[in-house]
Amino acid sequence: MGNTNNTAKNEINTRTLGGWLIAIQVFIILNAISWVTNLQLYYKLLGEKEILIKEKNLSDPSILNVFFYYELAASLVFTFLAFVVFYYFFKRNKLFPMLMIIYLVFELVVEGVSYLLFAHLSNDPVLMLQKMAFSLVIAVAMIIYLKRSERVKQTFIF
Repeated sequence: MGNTNNTAKNEINTRTLGGWLIAIQVFIILNAISWVTNLQLYYKLLGEKEILIKEKNLSDPSILNVFFYYELAASLVFTFLAFVVFYYFFKRNKLFPMLMIIYLVFELVVEGVSYLLFAHLSNDPVLMLQKMAFSLVIAVAMIIYLKRSERVKQTFIF
């Protein structure tokens, strides 16, 4: 009788999205909100780019134009991708872990390209580097969890 209780305790309830999957769910929601906010911000700044170009006194103002359009495009793509990942998460689709890993890697690549190309435009490029390092740590932790977790393997089966 005691042995059956131990096996019942060790079973993972895959009917609910619990455990560390809640942290991934929160990450997806907060990331979607962040990208929607970026989308709004850069769309607004696009109308004021002439003023910003005059304030920065740039020798080549086209780099600021490229920055605005790059960030606007990245925000638009990642807003869409966040909602796609969110949809697959709640459908418990077996493609979710792979989509989430691709999403995280793609986000790191975009942040890295942004840092390499546009860090000199920032007032504080070290802050951009810190944000990228934090994103890297979070991405690595989530990827390891998505690859090794039994809960993930048993939850996303459809």
